[in-house]
Amino acid sequence: MNPTVRRWAQSWAIPILILVLWEVLTRAGLLDPRFFPPLSDILVTTVDELVNGRLGLDLVLTVQRLLVAFVLSAVLGVAIGVASGRWRTVEMLIRPVTDTLYPLPKIALLPLFIIIVGRGEVAYIITAFATAFFQIIISTRGTVRDVPTDLIEAGRSFGATGFRFFTRLLFPAIAPGLLNGLRLGMATCLITLIAAEFVGAEYGMGAAIRRAGQQFAVEEVYAGLLIVGLLGLAINLVFRLITPLVLPWQRRVQPAAVGR
Repeated sequence: MNPTVRRWAQSWAIPILILVLWEVLTRAGLLDPRFFPPLSDILVTTVDELVNGRLGLDLVLTVQRLLVAFVLSAVLGVAIGVASGRWRTVEMLIRPVTDTLYPLPKIALLPLFIIIVGRGEVAYIITAFATAFFQIIISTRGTVRDVPTDLIEAGRSFGATGFRFFTRLLFPAIAPGLLNGLRLGMATCLITLIAAEFVGAEYGMGAAIRRAGQQFAVEEVYAGLLIVGLLGLAINLVFRLITPLVLPWQRRVQPAAVGR
């Protein structure tokens, strides 16, 4: 079997088995369809709501908010994380703030943001931004601190100073950890955004799930959950695809054939 096909089969065997069992057990009456509708019905409802209902607009708004919040948090978080990882003075100024605010559930700040900026896009984006922002600062700072001192000294000996120090030495050295931190930051950004939409928004995937729950539309609740899950999956797939492009030196080297 092709190695790629084998890895794909190993990765998706359990999820596919669960989905097949769900469909079979529901059709056989062993699961209550009031709470566990057949998966095929959920898929039909999802497509219908995306094409003919409000779910398409909800999805577009959620993706727009997610991208804005993540880009802002990535740019600012990486800059502050690198600075606090490289310079002790910056860390002393930043660390008390990050250590205090990072554990705070950012959804708890949504009422405050609504009071300050009003109910609307800005409040939801800021709430999601705050989650990813502190996550990225902390992960970036740790990644910078993990760069071996010997590597830094060797790079400086070969002329990697000033701006070249960051572009030719530091960022290539921290790139694997930085990408992983950005991936986790975007995932947590999505989680907080859905929660913020669930609490206060009129449109968005979180709002769609809330509306369906209030109307006891179980299939539509599952449709919303399915789309949010696929968004999370898409985030991971995008980072997996761009990693070999950004880090070509980490591509796997195929082992030489044995027994020639």
